[in-house]
Amino acid sequence: MYQKPKGTKDFFPEDKAVFSKIADSLRCTASGYGYKEIEAPAFESISLLTAKQGEEIKQQIFLLESKGEGKDKEEFGLRFDLTVPFTRMFIEKQMELPKPVKWFGISRMWRYERPQAGRLREFYQLSVELFGSDRPEADAEIISMAIDCLRCLGLTSKDFVVRINNRVLLQDFIKSMEIDNYEELFRIIDKKLKMPPEAWDKELEKASLNAGDIKKLKSFLKTKDVDKISLKSAGLDNLRKVFEMLRSRKDFIELDLSTARGLSYYTGTVFEVFDRKGNLRSIAGGGRYDSLVELLGGGKCPATGFAIGFATLQLLLEEKKLLPKTDFGVEYYIAPMGEKAMKHALRVADKLRDKSSVEVDLMGRSISKQMDYANKTKARRVMIIGDDEIKKKVVKVKDMKTGKEVNVNI
Repeated sequence: MYQKPKGTKDFFPEDKAVFSKIADSLRCTASGYGYKEIEAPAFESISLLTAKQGEEIKQQIFLLESKGEGKDKEEFGLRFDLTVPFTRMFIEKQMELPKPVKWFGISRMWRYERPQAGRLREFYQLSVELFGSDRPEADAEIISMAIDCLRCLGLTSKDFVVRINNRVLLQDFIKSMEIDNYEELFRIIDKKLKMPPEAWDKELEKASLNAGDIKKLKSFLKTKDVDKISLKSAGLDNLRKVFEMLRSRKDFIELDLSTARGLSYYTGTVFEVFDRKGNLRSIAGGGRYDSLVELLGGGKCPATGFAIGFATLQLLLEEKKLLPKTDFGVEYYIAPMGEKAMKHALRVADKLRDKSSVEVDLMGRSISKQMDYANKTKARRVMIIGDDEIKKKVVKVKDMKTGKEVNVNI
C-alpha cells in the first residue's frame, strides 16, 4: 500500500473543516487591519529563490527538473515562503500602487528538511507583508496583528509570548566588540535556544570569539529591559518606540536580544512567537526586510511582515482544547424508500439546495441503514420519503439531535 510522502499531511474531511475554520479566522483578522488577500505561483525561478536567502535555505529548496536547452533552459524550485514571491509581485507594480501596500496570503510552502513535531516538508502559512513604510508604527502594527491573529483563536497571554529584538541593535553591539562577521553571528545567536549551552559556546569559538567576547555577549543577551541598554544605536531607538506603541499589548511581549531570525534578508525589528511552556517550535515570526525589494530588482523600498505556521499553531490549539468546532454534517439527509420515492427525493433535494446542504441516499439501502449512515455522518436532520408520505404529499423530518419528528407539506 502506498504511503504519503514523509513530512506531509493528509487532510481528511474533518481535518480540512478544522483547517478552514482556522484559515477563516486568520483571514478575518488580516482583513480587519485593511490587508488584501493575494496568491502567487507555487514555483519560482531558482535565481529568484536563491537571490539572498543564506546557504541553509538553498539546501532546503525542492528543485524541479530543468526544462529546455541552451538559452531556453528554465530552472524552477518550489517556494519556501511567500515573502519572496510577494516581493516579486510588488516590484511588478511598485510605481503604480498607493503606499503602504498591505497584502496577505494563506497557502502552502515546501522545504526539504527533517520532519518533526510542528515542522513539515509541505506546510501551510499565513503570510502578511507591508511595503512602503520604514516607521516603527508599521513594525508595531505587524506585531499587533500577529498577536490578534492568535487572540481571535482563543489564545491568551498565558498561552504565548512575542519575543522582540532589532538586528541593527544587535549588529551595533557586535561592532562595539570590534567583530565584523555579523551574519555568521546572527545565525549562531538565532540557534541559542535550540542548542545545549556547551555546543553553543563551541559555535561562538568557531566564529573567532574569545572567552571575554563570549562572556560580554552572554551578558548583553540576558538584558530584558530596553531602558537598561546604554549602547548608542538607531536600532535601539526604533525598538524603544515599538515597545511604547505596543504598551496595550505589554502582557504578550518581551525583549529577547537573542532573537535574530535565520534568514539573511532581515534588516531591523524582528520577532518570534512561542508558547509559554516552551514545548513547541516557533508559532510565528517576522520582521523588517528593507533591502529585499531593491535586491530583487525593484526601487528602494522599506518592508516588514510576518508568517504564522499552521502545523505548530494547530498543536498549540489542540493542547489548549481550542481547536475550532465544526458543523460537519449536512443540513438534510433525504432517505427515500423505493424507486418511486427516489424521484420525489431528487426533486425535493433540488429545491432545498438553493439554501441548504443536502445529501440523498445513493446506495439503495434500507431505512435503518440510511438512518445509521446519517447518524455517523452527523446529518442535522433526516427527511424520510416513502409511499405513505407521497400519498399525503408530505415528508417526515427528524431532528437528529432531539429525536423530534414532524410532517412537512411538500
